[in-house]
Amino acid sequence: MVPPEPALPPPPVLLVVFNRPDVTRTMIAALREVGVPRLFVAADGPRPDHREDVDLCAQTRKVLDDIDWPCDLHVLAHDHNLGLQRSMVTAIDWFWSEVDEGVILEDDCLVHPDFFVFAALMLERYRHTPEVMAVTSVNIEADVDHGPGSYFFASGGHIWGWASWRRAWEGFDPVLGTWPVVQDSFGPGTPPLHRALGSKFASAHAGTKRTWARAWHFTVARQGGLVVVPSVNMVHNIGLAKGATHTTSGRHRLAHLRATGLPLPLVHPDDLVADAHYDAALARYHRWGFGRRIRERFRRLNVRIPVVGG
Repeated sequence: MVPPEPALPPPPVLLVVFNRPDVTRTMIAALREVGVPRLFVAADGPRPDHREDVDLCAQTRKVLDDIDWPCDLHVLAHDHNLGLQRSMVTAIDWFWSEVDEGVILEDDCLVHPDFFVFAALMLERYRHTPEVMAVTSVNIEADVDHGPGSYFFASGGHIWGWASWRRAWEGFDPVLGTWPVVQDSFGPGTPPLHRALGSKFASAHAGTKRTWARAWHFTVARQGGLVVVPSVNMVHNIGLAKGATHTTSGRHRLAHLRATGLPLPLVHPDDLVADAHYDAALARYHRWGFGRRIRERFRRLNVRIPVVGG
């Protein structure tokens, strides 16, 4: 008989918001349903060249009045706009200055309630396993059988709803400063996922396409880290529309994903190794399209270094 999973409270949660009160209201309602006991909300300020932001940012912050359950609430509200990259890194740095582990959500990443249970169990189980660096809610191949386990490991993972530890973020390299030293590990003859990510890392290091997500993926990859991936997809992006920074179209390749629950008790994998099939799927995702590959190569040659978050 499989023993029951221990009853664990939901982990601390960081919610990053900006100027979308409707999606923020949906996220707060979901957090209320779970009863998140410790919530950190980081709110970026209005952009100087967008008059409508003043009202929209104010409306978004007003949504926090809906937090009516017993909750230790912390708010970091910026008067001026930092931009997506700086605001995300600032928020995550702030979160890790307060907690050792937790869940990180952007305002449009609506995870299934089961993800908080799953994340709590994974954060506890792999707390002292340094090679495990994150837990993702995203499974881009939820219709593929990856074995009998409730989850598996991959050499990378998406950030549409994820969990991690302070210890993993301590190695975060926002400008990919070590890229010149390790770039041969992402070139010809290396695993497909490394080759696919290598092109993105090169352009990020050049400063022509720098995002906090690329820097985080680089942090995981250069350390040979693993990401916990659930056997089902556990997130639905509710912000694939006008108003989003990057994912402005319902034609996004992950727009079809819907959040599904994960039954308990969990079945744990036997080995701490990356699933080769899923790594190959991630490589195809990151390599996507001839035009995209050409753009990445051009970015590698167009060397300019803007401020992170600009």
